[in-house]
Amino acid sequence: MTNMLQVPENSVFGLLAALLMLVATNAAADTLYKCEGPGGSVAYTNKSASFTACKAIGRYQAGKPAPTSAQARRKVDYQERPDVRAASSGVASTAAIAPAPARVPRIEPPANGPAPADNKVMTSATTASLAPRVLRGAVYRVERSSGVTEYTNVRPRDGRFAVLFTYISTCVACDLHSTINFARTALNLDAYRDEVAVAAAESGVDESLLRAVIHAESAFNPMALSSKGAQGLMQLMPGTATDLGVDDAFDAAQNIRGGAQYLARMLKNFNGDERLATAAYNAGPAAVQKYADVPPYAETQVYVERVATLRDRYRKAL
Repeated sequence: MTNMLQVPENSVFGLLAALLMLVATNAAADTLYKCEGPGGSVAYTNKSASFTACKAIGRYQAGKPAPTSAQARRKVDYQERPDVRAASSGVASTAAIAPAPARVPRIEPPANGPAPADNKVMTSATTASLAPRVLRGAVYRVERSSGVTEYTNVRPRDGRFAVLFTYISTCVACDLHSTINFARTALNLDAYRDEVAVAAAESGVDESLLRAVIHAESAFNPMALSSKGAQGLMQLMPGTATDLGVDDAFDAAQNIRGGAQYLARMLKNFNGDERLATAAYNAGPAAVQKYADVPPYAETQVYVERVATLRDRYRKAL
């Protein structure tokens, strides 16, 4: 089988871990190559014949593939998960896919020191303005008639594929170049109603604030995966998710519960101040403590403003 993931250079690093897991679980794959793909993209694959300038970057023990039944081998047309389709319907998400810059600019720390690295999404909010705009897309698994299994970020044309996850470069409300009007964009009042209610009751966080943060982080996409590795509806980093007892960050109930617990901690740390709590959710509590206010990071400032706008709108609508 062939495993291939092809994404722009500036978004590939956060997704490489996901591909490594795909290759590691494929018994026929024993070597992972990094290759140059068309259009300046970078491809990670276990078959290098179709690419140029390939370099082996990892090896895996090949084993005997598990037998598959005729039912398991049968191809089916892709159909979007009902919860993803319903949750995302009518809610504006990130900008369209933009081409990656030819070179990734060198990042300089801010004058008052580097942004803390202990935040939930592991994002350097001070460098967000360097990105031209948010990148988004999906990773598909394609079963070819030849028996080859391919993983790619290019939507297949034959209609026979499955979406493994969708990826975004940064959270929906973090994009400095967003064209979304958060004061008028459609709200989602129905998705995950029970999960939000349970998490709100357990954590003490108001439902309208939880819904506002979910909207700001992922636009209600439970399969969202950022280039930094943040996962699910409330964009939890794997380490944070583990600390919060979340076994599967792509499970809506677990993700919302974990995110609500983390948000409750931030509210407690900052005496119930929602501005500071949401700033800490984005930039990390250390940054808020350092400045005793919303940190002077452009991404964090627009994030806090947009969450507050959504929070007020959800409170009035619920």
